[in-house]
Amino acid sequence: MKCTTLLINTCPVVLDFEARYRSLSPMKRLRVPILLTACVCVTTEFAVADAALTLQANETSAQLLPREQGPQQVALPLLEFSLLASFACPSDADAESVTVSIADTQKRFGPNEISDKTSLNVLVSVPASQIAPVTVADFCIDDGPGDEKNLLMPGVATAQVSLRCRGENESFLYFASAVLPVRLYCAPDANQDVSTDR
Repeated sequence: MKCTTLLINTCPVVLDFEARYRSLSPMKRLRVPILLTACVCVTTEFAVADAALTLQANETSAQLLPREQGPQQVALPLLEFSLLASFACPSDADAESVTVSIADTQKRFGPNEISDKTSLNVLVSVPASQIAPVTVADFCIDDGPGDEKNLLMPGVATAQVSLRCRGENESFLYFASAVLPVRLYCAPDANQDVSTDR
């Protein structure tokens, strides 16, 4: 939980119009008190940094059907990602939840699922509509040279993980992320259905 304290001090500033504007010398010396912000101090209490949270992503793979020469971007099929989330709350707090999300797909694990664990193996199936098309140039085209049997896309999406820890009086949130590599294979048979392997 972030606690922010804003301290604002004010002090009077006197403007001497007689000194600045000599043409107004007949006028009596005019002093105008103006309150200005002298300083702004922000004190922030951040979450304790002795928690640990990491996210590792395994490489996943997908098959593409050969296509005619044309657009260099292709839509990916449904993808299944395998992730390892390792976590530990501070010594004076307990893990309340772990949430893993990719694109619009989310998985949440509550206290009953993580109370006696320090890591989770998570499988997340992401529909094709949630991953943006990727640029593959001339990979997997009809009557192509066929030199490239596979193509590694180092980061087609990003996985996010959050850990919520609850202490005696407050809770804290921690975050981590990992890029998701996908290796594409060109299906040898044009009539073969598109499939995805982990």
